[in-house]
Amino acid sequence: MTSETDSPAPSAPPAAPSDPAGRHDGAAYVFNREPGNTPASARAGLVEVLERELIGPADGAAEVLTTPPDQRYLLGRIAPTRLTGAADDPEAAASTGAPVTGVEEETASASSEEDPGEDADDEPVRRGLMIPASMGLRFQVPADPAELEAVTVRVSWGTYETAGRDDEDSASAPAPPGPAGGGGSRITRYHRVPHSRTLRLTLADLTPGRTQDHVLDGDVTLRVDSHLDASPAGGPVGRYLIELALCNDRTTPKRIPVPAWMFQTRIDVDAGERDVFLPVHDPLLPPAPGMQPAAGSEDARLELQYRDRLEFAVGRTCSADWSLRPARPGEPAPRRAFRVSTTWMPAVETPQTAAAGVPGAELDMRALAAAAAQAPDAADPGGPDGPGRPDPLRGALEPVVAAYTAWLDEQEAAVAALPEHLRGTGAEALAEARQVSGQLAEGLDHLLTDPEARRCFAFMNRVMADQRVRSQIAAARAVDPGLGVEEVRARILEEDYPHHWRVFQLAFILMQLPALTDPALPRRSGDLAAAQLLFFPTGGGKTEAYLGLAAYAFAIRRRQGLLDTSDGPIDGCAGVTVLMRYTLRLLTSQQFQRATTLVCAAELARREDPTTWGEEPFRIGLWVGTAVSPKRVREAEEELRRLRERGGGAGHRFSALQLGHCPWCGLALSPNDVVVGDVGQSADRVVVRCPDEFGECPFSEGDGNVPDGLPVLTTDEEIYRLAPAFVIATVDKLARLAREGHAAALFGHVARRCERHGYVPHLDHDGASDFDGCTLADGGRHRARGNLPAAGIRPATRLRPPDLIIQDELHLITGALGTTVGLFETAVEAMCAWSAPGGLPARPLLVASSATVRNVADQVRSLYGRDVTIFPPQVLDASDTFFSRTVPVDDAHPGRLYVGLSTTGVRLTAAEIQTTQTVMAGAQLLLDRLGRAADPYMTLVGYFSATRELAGMARYVQDDIQTGLAKPGRDCRLPRRRGTDFGALHLGELTSRIASADITATLDRMALTFDPDVDSTAARAAAAAAAQAGKKVGRRRPEANPYDVVLATSMLQVGVDVSRLGLMLVVGQPKNTAEYIQATSRVGRDANRRPGLVITLGNWARPRDLAHYEQFRHFHETFYARVEPLTVTPFSVTAIDRGLDGALVAAARVTQAGRSGGLNPEHNAGCIIEQEDAIDRLAQDLAARIGAAAGEEESRYARERLTSRVGEWRKRRRQVADKDGELVYERGADNSRRFALVRAAEAAGSRGPRREDAPFVVAGSMREVQPEINLLVSPNCDRLTDGSLDGAPAWARQEPGNGGAGGARADRTDKTDEEER
Repeated sequence: MTSETDSPAPSAPPAAPSDPAGRHDGAAYVFNREPGNTPASARAGLVEVLERELIGPADGAAEVLTTPPDQRYLLGRIAPTRLTGAADDPEAAASTGAPVTGVEEETASASSEEDPGEDADDEPVRRGLMIPASMGLRFQVPADPAELEAVTVRVSWGTYETAGRDDEDSASAPAPPGPAGGGGSRITRYHRVPHSRTLRLTLADLTPGRTQDHVLDGDVTLRVDSHLDASPAGGPVGRYLIELALCNDRTTPKRIPVPAWMFQTRIDVDAGERDVFLPVHDPLLPPAPGMQPAAGSEDARLELQYRDRLEFAVGRTCSADWSLRPARPGEPAPRRAFRVSTTWMPAVETPQTAAAGVPGAELDMRALAAAAAQAPDAADPGGPDGPGRPDPLRGALEPVVAAYTAWLDEQEAAVAALPEHLRGTGAEALAEARQVSGQLAEGLDHLLTDPEARRCFAFMNRVMADQRVRSQIAAARAVDPGLGVEEVRARILEEDYPHHWRVFQLAFILMQLPALTDPALPRRSGDLAAAQLLFFPTGGGKTEAYLGLAAYAFAIRRRQGLLDTSDGPIDGCAGVTVLMRYTLRLLTSQQFQRATTLVCAAELARREDPTTWGEEPFRIGLWVGTAVSPKRVREAEEELRRLRERGGGAGHRFSALQLGHCPWCGLALSPNDVVVGDVGQSADRVVVRCPDEFGECPFSEGDGNVPDGLPVLTTDEEIYRLAPAFVIATVDKLARLAREGHAAALFGHVARRCERHGYVPHLDHDGASDFDGCTLADGGRHRARGNLPAAGIRPATRLRPPDLIIQDELHLITGALGTTVGLFETAVEAMCAWSAPGGLPARPLLVASSATVRNVADQVRSLYGRDVTIFPPQVLDASDTFFSRTVPVDDAHPGRLYVGLSTTGVRLTAAEIQTTQTVMAGAQLLLDRLGRAADPYMTLVGYFSATRELAGMARYVQDDIQTGLAKPGRDCRLPRRRGTDFGALHLGELTSRIASADITATLDRMALTFDPDVDSTAARAAAAAAAQAGKKVGRRRPEANPYDVVLATSMLQVGVDVSRLGLMLVVGQPKNTAEYIQATSRVGRDANRRPGLVITLGNWARPRDLAHYEQFRHFHETFYARVEPLTVTPFSVTAIDRGLDGALVAAARVTQAGRSGGLNPEHNAGCIIEQEDAIDRLAQDLAARIGAAAGEEESRYARERLTSRVGEWRKRRRQVADKDGELVYERGADNSRRFALVRAAEAAGSRGPRREDAPFVVAGSMREVQPEINLLVSPNCDRLTDGSLDGAPAWARQEPGNGGAGGARADRTDKTDEEER
């Protein structure tokens, strides 16, 4: 064993404590490697700052500190093994390491204020918690002495010795009170002493199963444990599993002296640069008996696809890293490492996933629109008549199909080269990909041979090109309103791909064209129908793919028009074409803006050629909860009136206005741009117009412009009456179908068409209407009123149900929510069912998308009763699907950088504060040095798994962190940082606590950038000096101030697409891996220009967090494979009992909407007797649908339950008739003659059901089954108080001496209650 002494780093000279107080401008900070003027270089500089400030040494190997190092550095330290007096603490005596009670309370308690979370298995361990006294790693090497004789272990660490004290007057800042400050009069200095030892570890000297100690320096010991594994992984004689632990064996007083700590600990192991370190698990080797994944399982598929992403070491307390030789082109990935080491700040750069290009394929949308518009020659080369003029559309798209087919042929050859135990799995994956290839070829053939498909394909490409350009124009002008439309357009068109598809988007669309054209196509509507899952990494462009499908669906439906079917005429010229559903309101709001731009483009194209595309306008509706948007037009009118009475307008939020700026030109929208009332020939409208005062935007007021402004509907009432072509909804809203009969219009079940109001429901048996704005009887007419002409009403032709249902972020439809949604999907399918002209059944095409999903086949089967086709299919390697490929990380293609922190022995909140303060000050330093290149890292996004933890951090940001940034510590060389909110940190929030009307404004402000001319340290100092001199200082408008910090919970994980963001702090490992991937992908979305940096701060006292930290590198290199399987059980007994009532009532009301005297109106619930046959058929359809998705036992129970509930409905009708009453669904049941069929889950309070109660219990939301909802407040005022104890004796205090036996009984009762708890 040899001993070495480290030398100080020359680029970071030690700081003297007598530096001038003005040094907190960052000028004295010297980087080890000076950052270049690029965002990637700025990111590297920020990581260096983080490492030096949290691990150290910040000022070189021989630095001198004036702050105690155990307060200065959070990571890389290990405590003495035991404290004197440990015998008094049995837990401490039985453990190694310092107990948390033996160190500073400010830095010791890891869990005193932490949210324990909902998973009891992952709660922080609160008893016997130790600050570790050791760290190390585990690795494996061949046991064959002919191959490896020994490995070399290098161990390094630092200690800090008290080097004397300085007078306080010579220091740059006052000393803190307490021992470190010498009683407040003198400052203690701490001098770092570097230590380094080298040990040759001979394998022949190892004794498997026995710990061997190697003393490095006094009480510092390296402990070696070994195990001989005889598996084939290590060759003929097996392999050694070796675990090294660097131990601090000192015993110290309870208040640990600074010299007893070990800092900056590190272990490096190599064997003379030879490749000797074996992977923990190598999928290419034959598995041990019983260890091979089941054939055909998803685990077997992942084992194959991630076979080259290997793990070579596992950390202990710390994390582990390893070094591999780069693979040469054409050579396989290396399967051995030549060095392994420990690291306290692991960093993994996950590569970008790029959409592949295909030589010869045309991806320009405008060029494709032009090619599709050309009629194909009858003698096309691909046609039956031989060579002729080539079809430009064939030439544009055929290379995609040909290239994919050729790539699959290459994969087939690769399958043959796989080890035998992987070959079968590879062949299965290849067969599935061949099916996708066939579907792609079928789609291209359909497009080339069907004239209507070509016409609609041209329409799709035209409106998508307009959508792409206009979205970019709107985004640019939303940030800088001074830009002109034509100026921005010219800049966009000069870019390489201004309006282009990615290959995977175009291929996915081609695959779906036959199903969108033919509603009865077996793979869309038959017994073997399949949902189409778009499986692509976050930020890859999934949204554009299904927006393209939506545009094609608009067109083909209008072209097919009125269809003659066995169900009667079905009108496709109006009604909802696309129903897009989300689970989170933030995601809904974000996508509404993007989809509105598409609908604007489609409407302008329709207005140019109404003969081809119909007279009915293309519109989009936002169908979400009433907390987000108004339910009725009069509610919106009242809200707008109150807002204007208070002097509101620009700068105020109006719930019916869900757009922050015009989606076509980017001008900001305000309540002043909203008109509520009569517009044109329509009554009761909420109209939003672009505020362009020159009338150049076609959606502004002006001659020739769109008369009713932007084609958006945000009130439920308008959505039901006008049945927009595109509806964006939350899945929760579907639960309202049981209570809102008028919503049947969304599924094509309409009753009457009023020339003034749109689609209105039938009148009930009393002559009343669920829509009180139009109560005309059949054949009636409205009189002329104001500018409104007279208007009549007529029976409406049934509208075609939605042709395309899009479920974005499928991975969120899981757990309790997914269970409820899956049961309700049986009703949705019944609502959307119809017969195509040939008599075959027709159902919507179901498209889903996700970047993180497991067990998807079972999930889709349970949710939708269908098979699933995944596109693009992963074949042999997860990094290459042909349509997407991971790009090797280099300077030109930076990836998203993940950095792991685990501050063992430090309270998590203290670690949050110091980490946040460090990265924010570091970002300020980089802004001062590099200017705009540092902007992506100036806004810190904090992500939390619980709102409680976030609320605490919000308090720290505005208190501890803000103070720490303004007054850095003595040893800190980073600059001060002032917030953009007049010196205070500007804090934003994206949580459920934020009003929906404020979400859009928050997202817009997240895109605002920092200006070095305003926000740099020098600029602020100059502005302060000018102000002191009495000069006028220009200031930004408050609404132009960017955020310093944005705190978010799970609301952020999907749908947020702000390309500027580059820095995120994740506090605590999220509940599942999918959430972690989705949340962290919100930063670095523009990877080449603003690469992302994610800092993951784990809770070291939580086992799951610690496990991820210790295996940080391998976890992040394979985290898509680590996504947990999804679980939904919609047809369990409990789910059916709770949810079937709502599904049955909703399906009955919707499907009966077109029948006069049917069950749709609110007061027609009693028509169950007259509609008995129809309801029996409906119950059979629901049972059949459940049978397609569930097992035999679940299907039988559901059938019995449906029969029982229909019988209960009839029974309720007879009971009400006996009382000479009227059966209604729910509303109006306060009338003594009216009795409700439906009641809310909380209506009965804590008591059990009574005979007179409404028999059908229908939840108001899909989420009412989730355990997070602990308090339900009844809307019934009579149930807000408990009267059960009104007659009980008054309470009287019992004197202690009079308790007697009663006191004993009370004690026993309390004990029993405690035991139950």
